[in-house]
Amino acid sequence: MAWADVDHVSTHLGIPTDERMVQCLGASLAFCHRARHDLAPDTPVKADIQLAVVLYAALLYRERTTPMGFATYEELDTSVGDIGGAMTNIYRLLGTRRPVAL
Repeated sequence: MAWADVDHVSTHLGIPTDERMVQCLGASLAFCHRARHDLAPDTPVKADIQLAVVLYAALLYRERTTPMGFATYEELDTSVGDIGGAMTNIYRLLGTRRPVAL
């Protein structure tokens, strides 16, 4: 079971899925798996981590589908005012990295 799927992103954005959304979700999952390497990619996760994956995928998707990129993230339907705030929120949702014995 993946931490999130394209239907989660599609629902969050309120638009149908397309290939760009699938690619953005893949990039988001790769980033979040690296950030939380203490959690197995195929195990279910709590809602906060799933939301972090969806939010990051949505940010990547919006950036890819806007010809000039974002002038500002204030136009998004979030309480986050800029990309720095958005990423801070995503990191907060992902939680603290846990050490892994090698």
